[in-house]
Amino acid sequence: MLNDLRYKLDQIPKTGMKIDLVVAVERLNLEDESWPPLSDVKIEGMLERTGEKEAVFEGRVSGSFLVECSLGLAQVKIPVEDELTVYFQPLAPYEIDSGDGVELGERDLEVYYIENDEVDLSSPLRDQLGLAIPIQPKCPDKCMGDEPELCQRLEEGNGVGTDSEIDPRLAALKEWGKVES
Repeated sequence: MLNDLRYKLDQIPKTGMKIDLVVAVERLNLEDESWPPLSDVKIEGMLERTGEKEAVFEGRVSGSFLVECSLGLAQVKIPVEDELTVYFQPLAPYEIDSGDGVELGERDLEVYYIENDEVDLSSPLRDQLGLAIPIQPKCPDKCMGDEPELCQRLEEGNGVGTDSEIDPRLAALKEWGKVES
């Protein structure tokens, strides 16, 4: 083992290696990314060799993002837990086909490459967590924002100003654009 997330191929036993780590966020090299604050990162599963220069990791990744609720604008901690299956293999040059090109299979989409006979779990861990960043996060159970009634109306699909009268300054615009026949 080189560090928490890098393993030499020849140090992975034939029976596999159980991985159960709490990972410091600094190890994921997120400083150049525009990620929401991340904490409680964990990776667990089994790392196994599938050939002389190949390996597979199957397990789970988890963490928590501190994000702003898209409805009530409150800061909420959203937990994330996802399955992760990753294949590691040496980098092999693809032959360029003059006809139809290269067809990738499902396994090809989950491949990371082995460098210096090392399996590095940091990239697949970072990538899986990046895919789990909530796009429109909401408070988990009930609204934690300043206006829970407004959040409830938005959640139900109701408009924000449906209960109020039209602003008199904008009343003239209501008829604008209507064509007389």
